[in-house]
Amino acid sequence: FVFAFFGFFSQCNSFNLSSSKEFSRSPINGETTDPLRRQIVSSVPLIALGLPANAAETSAEAIRLISSKTVPGLGPPDVYFPAYFAGKWKTTRVISSSDDPFFKNLENVGVKLPIQVTSEMRFVPYDAGKDFQQIDDANPNNVPAVADRSFNEKSYYTALSQEIERLYSSTKPMPSIQSINWTPTNPNVLSLDYSDGSSKEVKVTKRSSDVSNDGSNLFSSEFRRITAVPSSPSGIAGGIPSVYKSRVLTKWRQGNSNDVIEGIEILYNEAGVLGDKSSDPLQMGIGGSGAISSLYGGDSKDLADWRSTKTKILMER
Repeated sequence: FVFAFFGFFSQCNSFNLSSSKEFSRSPINGETTDPLRRQIVSSVPLIALGLPANAAETSAEAIRLISSKTVPGLGPPDVYFPAYFAGKWKTTRVISSSDDPFFKNLENVGVKLPIQVTSEMRFVPYDAGKDFQQIDDANPNNVPAVADRSFNEKSYYTALSQEIERLYSSTKPMPSIQSINWTPTNPNVLSLDYSDGSSKEVKVTKRSSDVSNDGSNLFSSEFRRITAVPSSPSGIAGGIPSVYKSRVLTKWRQGNSNDVIEGIEILYNEAGVLGDKSSDPLQMGIGGSGAISSLYGGDSKDLADWRSTKTKILMER
């Protein structure tokens, strides 16, 4: 399935910009010996000719230009989306399969997958700055967009909590989000505090992305470090923090219009290590010589146990 993500994108063809070729043959570059004509032509600004400064820049070129300004060890500063992403979207997520402990625990009390969750997603111009929450959904400069991670996380989490409670009313309610901190000027850290006193920090440690030449398809990959602090029995923060790794793979595809976008997301969470215990049924009760050891060697105690969650996404205006 992961290979299908990478196979979705074809090799990027080089751009054939006829306008740049025309300018290379123009009198401005000295193909005329008439000094008066050369002076007149060179003195006319491009705007007077009706040519915008970014006339040769496509959506894909703009994204690649911004993404090329990489941070050492991290990659692009953020995941950049074509300009038509900007604004709010009605978002339907179908969680189709998962072996993550969160959903496995729900399955044990009767909440079966797939689960459909309807929420909202928001994307803002990448240059919105610290005032991104006050801007409207317009993108007047038609620049690439970034995901409003604080809005999207809170909207999805709230909708998921409500859907689980509807499906299984006796399930203990998920704690609500009390505060959330994120800004486009520091997009790699998302901090959340919950009503039960617990908290979580999601920090992106490495990312990559690619966009098709026509801007209709986008792929991204992000590695993350998640620090979770549970609540204490008194209902305040103070539990022992846990730190685990996570990875998100996402593929987006534009629909028949700018008002429909489809996506697929695979979320990998590290749920500790596989271990090498004789009580593990995969070890066939003899510790160190079972199924896991036959694949990865006799010592598997440091082998990460990754759990995946697959989700289909539909965004509509």
